[in-house]
Amino acid sequence: MISQISQSDCTKGFSETITEVPQHHETQITEIYPEHEYPLEFYFKFKSDVINNVDYASIKVGDTALCGCGTAPKMLFTMPKQNQDIDIHIEPELLKKIFGIQEDAIPELLKHLFRQPDEEYSVCTGTITTQMQVVLQQIWQCPFEGLIKKVYLEAKVLELMALRLQQYMTREIIQCHEYEPKRTVAEQIYQAKEILETRLNNPPSLIELAEEVGLSLYQLKHKFRKVFGNSVFQYLHQYRMEQARLMLYDGNMLVADVANSVGYSHLGQFSAAFKRMFGISPRDCLKGKI
Repeated sequence: MISQISQSDCTKGFSETITEVPQHHETQITEIYPEHEYPLEFYFKFKSDVINNVDYASIKVGDTALCGCGTAPKMLFTMPKQNQDIDIHIEPELLKKIFGIQEDAIPELLKHLFRQPDEEYSVCTGTITTQMQVVLQQIWQCPFEGLIKKVYLEAKVLELMALRLQQYMTREIIQCHEYEPKRTVAEQIYQAKEILETRLNNPPSLIELAEEVGLSLYQLKHKFRKVFGNSVFQYLHQYRMEQARLMLYDGNMLVADVANSVGYSHLGQFSAAFKRMFGISPRDCLKGKI
């Protein structure tokens, strides 16, 4: 069984979890966390026999993680058979108050730690330093009981947070990266649409477009029609003609230049396509007859 888990709600918006699972403990605890709003987190992994199984980062023995506030993705977390760690959660406003950080004067290096609830949170990992190791040992070997123990542990937790922020601010970090959420298929389809619209004179092939937005050819063709009601080719053709009509209506370009701008190298093909779409020739459109 777990020999020690102590959680202290020492101040509103601030809690620490001290965990120690002894070596003879045989059961792994696996939890799935849905996407959720996240506070700031300071995590220290002191002992373990496996790596935590999370999508955004690998937290190994001897690692510390600093997570900013914002939205955390869905993740799978496994507590190993042998584990010793400290996990500190603190609301951003309380952290600012404790460390005297003014809302309008957040240090540049710390700004991405304070994100809005609808923004993805950041995760930075580093190595537990010798100073941190000393404080961690003092926490696990706390000689006090009752109220004195509570005050002692809170002070040590704040010391750990200060050491981690100092490490981060001075760039003594092994790895720092942000979680990149998987885009939805709808977002990829809209990206495909934007690529077509910005590259009218040299659009990618369907295979190239699918690869560029990270979809299979089938997904691109099927989902594009579902979202926009037309095939990729039909959408591109219609958008080209609409842009050509607007340029001709402005009257500032020759018909040949308009044709080249929307991807037609052959003027006759452009004129025929334009007339099929609008029932009038490009030259008549240029003269204001449409």
